[in-house]
Amino acid sequence: MKPVFKPVEERGVVDAYLIVYAVDDRKSFEEAVDLLYHLRKELYFHDSIILVGNKTDLVRSRCITKEEGKEIAKTYGCKFKETSNVLNHNIDQVLCGIVKQIRLFKAKDNLAGSEQPQDKCCVTKSKSLLNKIFKIDSSSKSCENLNVL
Repeated sequence: MKPVFKPVEERGVVDAYLIVYAVDDRKSFEEAVDLLYHLRKELYFHDSIILVGNKTDLVRSRCITKEEGKEIAKTYGCKFKETSNVLNHNIDQVLCGIVKQIRLFKAKDNLAGSEQPQDKCCVTKSKSLLNKIFKIDSSSKSCENLNVL
């Protein structure tokens, strides 16, 4: 089943998507993956998307592993978190994470839009190159860390 989206003019500005599936329902997971594909590959939505595996309290009936969810999140370049609404596990982190991701994307867009002086740009590029070479990075870039892009 292909997801149906309203045209941008009808739905307004979308800053982020939260895609939720049940860890005990393979069909909901497959629909979430289809939705991720549709957003990233067909609509070219490059802002924040958070994939959420819900119902982690249903351990015995679980059919989607945490690793499967993380792999899909990495494949589509989105964040991933598992929650349990019944146990109130990670609910606050996901809600705060949505806000944090929106702010990070907006800050990134604002930074990209502002011009930097040529000298400062060279210094920034040099630092970035050295950080990549020596893998100096203060924040983890994992798909589960909602505090970084």
